[in-house]
Amino acid sequence: MTAPTTTDARIVRTTCPYCAVQCTFDLHIERGLPVRAAPTKDCPVAHGTVCKKGLAALNDLRHPERLTTPLLRKNGELVPVDWAEALAYVRDALTPLLAARPDAVGVFGSGSLTNEKTYLLGKFARVALKTANIDYNGRYCMSSASAALNRTVGYDRGLGFPLADMGESDLILLVGANIAETLPPIMQYLKAAKDRGGIIYAIDPRATTTAKVAGQHLAPRVGTDGVLALGVLHLMKLWGKIRPTAPAHGMPAVLAQADDYPPARVAHECGLPEADVLTLARRYADAAKPLILTGRGAEQHAHGTDTVQAWLNLAYLTGHFGKPGGGYGTLTGQGNGQGGREHGQKNDQLPGARSLKDPRHRAEMAAFWDVPEAELPRPGHSAQNLLNACGREIEALIVLGSNPVVSAAGAGQVTENLRALKHLIVIDFLPSETAQLATLVLPGSMWCEEEGTTTNLEGRVQRRRRAITAPGAAREDWRILCDLAHAIGRPHGFEYATFRELQDEFFRATKGGKADYSGLSAERLDRATAQWPVRRADGPDTPYAYAPTYPTGDGLATLHAPTFPLPTPPRQLTLTTGRLGNQYQSGTQTRRNAALRAENTAQIHPDTARDHGLRSGDHVTLRTVHGVTTLPVAISPAIRPDTVFLPFHWPDTANLLTDPYTLDPHSNMPAFKGTPVTLLPAHSVAGTPIRPEVALA
Repeated sequence: MTAPTTTDARIVRTTCPYCAVQCTFDLHIERGLPVRAAPTKDCPVAHGTVCKKGLAALNDLRHPERLTTPLLRKNGELVPVDWAEALAYVRDALTPLLAARPDAVGVFGSGSLTNEKTYLLGKFARVALKTANIDYNGRYCMSSASAALNRTVGYDRGLGFPLADMGESDLILLVGANIAETLPPIMQYLKAAKDRGGIIYAIDPRATTTAKVAGQHLAPRVGTDGVLALGVLHLMKLWGKIRPTAPAHGMPAVLAQADDYPPARVAHECGLPEADVLTLARRYADAAKPLILTGRGAEQHAHGTDTVQAWLNLAYLTGHFGKPGGGYGTLTGQGNGQGGREHGQKNDQLPGARSLKDPRHRAEMAAFWDVPEAELPRPGHSAQNLLNACGREIEALIVLGSNPVVSAAGAGQVTENLRALKHLIVIDFLPSETAQLATLVLPGSMWCEEEGTTTNLEGRVQRRRRAITAPGAAREDWRILCDLAHAIGRPHGFEYATFRELQDEFFRATKGGKADYSGLSAERLDRATAQWPVRRADGPDTPYAYAPTYPTGDGLATLHAPTFPLPTPPRQLTLTTGRLGNQYQSGTQTRRNAALRAENTAQIHPDTARDHGLRSGDHVTLRTVHGVTTLPVAISPAIRPDTVFLPFHWPDTANLLTDPYTLDPHSNMPAFKGTPVTLLPAHSVAGTPIRPEVALA
C-alpha cells in the first residue's frame, strides 16, 4: 500500500500498537493525518471491541514531545543535529570498538517491534556488528513460559489454539493473569464460556477486575502458584485421573514428586483454606475441557519456568494438552510479543525460532546471509545480564523501542550502568527515560508510519500497513538500522531498495524453522490472517500447534519435575508488581496520553495499613535490599495482607525495588515478583511530590 499524500482522504486498515490481541483498526485519513480510528467488526480476534488504550492511540502520533530530528549530546546536553552528523558519530564511536572487540557493543530490542524489524535487528547485530550481545525486553515477559514449552514439547506458540476455543472450555484457570485490564478484548471469550456454564477461576494474590468478572478467586501467597499445581496433580493421581496426552519422557519422576504435595501441605504453603484446594481439584477432575492460562504473575519469578512447568505437567498428564478447548497456554502481553521472540533478537536465537547453538541452524543462516558460519557469534548475554554488564564489559549499547531505565529489574543500578557507557544510542519516537540518558537519539517511526507484520498471542500473523509518513526528519526504524550498517562500513546485506525486499527476505529466512512463515506474503495476508507455521504459499496455516508428534529429537514430549523455594515466613511482606488497565509497559506513550489517566500508588490490605499506622493517601517508604522508593498508599481489602502491589509503569518506583541479579536458571527471567519488602511511614507536605531515593544494591 502506497504512502498517503498530504491531500488524501481515505481509509487504511492496520493494527493497534498496544497489547498482543492486535485488534485491527480502520484509520480515517484526512490531509495526511489520521482523524479517527474505527475498530473493525471483521477483526478475527476482537470482532469490533477495543480497549481504552487502543481508542486513545491517535493522541500519541503528533504529541508535542515527538522526536523529529536526531539529538546528539554536546557539553552534557542533547541538541538537534542532522542525519549526516548523527551517522558520523556512529561511525566514529563504533568502528574502533568493533575492530578491537565487537562484543563490547550490545543491542537491546523490544517485543513491540514488527516481525521484520525483529529479524533485521538480529541480522544487524550478528552480520554487521558481529556481536554476541543482543537480547530484548521480551526476556521480562513471556520467557519463562517460552522456556517451559520449548523444553517440554520443543515448540513455543504461546496459545497453540484459536482464542475462540476459550468459549468452549468448561473450566478456565487464569493463573497470575489479569486479562480484564491487560488484554480487555478477549474478555468476550470468558463471557462466552460463562454463558455456556463454564467455571472461571482467577488465581492471584489480588482480587483484580478479572477476579470479579471470573466469579471464582483463589489468592495464594506470591510465588506459590506452582505448589498449587502440584497439589492438584497429587489429587488427580489419587482419584485415578492420570491419562497422558501422549507418551512422554519424565512422567514417573513427575508423578512421584506429586506424592509429596497432599492438600494439607499445599494449603499451608499457599496460604489457602484446604477446602478451597480440594474444590479446585474436584472441578478440574470433573471438567471435560479444562484450560490453564498463565500470565506474568506466575512467570516473573526466579522459578517462573518451574511454575509454568507444574501447570503444563498437569494439563499433559490429565490428557488435555493440545486438545481443542482445553490444555495449557501462556497469555503473551506485548504487541508483538509472540513474533518478537521467534526471529532472532533473543541472545541464543536465529530466524524462524532456530537455535544459535545448533550447527545445522548456524550453517543454514550463514548460507542465507552469505557470511562464513564461523563469523556468526555464539550466544551472548541475556537481557538482564547484558544491562548488568553495561559500563564495564559493554562499552556501547544500541536500544531500539525499549525503555530499560523503567522496565528492567534493579532499575537504579541499570540507570547507573547506562550512565557509565561510552556510547548509548537510542532509536525511539518519544523521549523515554532511557533516551534522556543517551549520547545519541535517532527519531524512529510509530505504528501507522511503517509497514510490517505482527503476530498475536494465538500465533496469528497480520499486516500492519503504513498510513502516514513520519514527521520531520524521523525515519522508519528499518531504514535506520540499514543506515547504521552503512555508517560502520558494513553495508553488505543491508541494501534494501524497498521495504518489500526486506519483508520477502524475512519470510524466506524462516523456511524450515519451527516458526515457519515462508508461505506468507503481503498478498496472502491481504486475503486472510494466518496462524503459523505456514510452510507453503499454497498450503494451510496451523490453528492447532500442539498436537503430537512434537518437534523434538524423537517426537516425544519431556516432562520435568519442578523445584520451588521454601515459602516465605508468615509475617514477611512480599512485593509484587503488575500492570494497570490505562497504562502500558514502561509508560513512554501512555503516561503522556491525557486520555489514559492512572494513579501510581502502593496497594496494601487494611490490616497491613493498620499495623503500620497508615491511612489512604498517606505516603509510605518501601525498602528492599535493592532500593527504596516513596509514594502514596491505596488501601484495599482485595489484596492479601502479606502482599504489597506496585504498578511498574512509572520511573523511580517499582523496579527500583526488584532484584537485578537473581535470574530464573532456564529463562533468565529476573525475579520481578516475590521481593521481601518493608514499609516505613513517610511524611510530605500536601501537594509536594516526594522524589524517590535510589539505593544501589
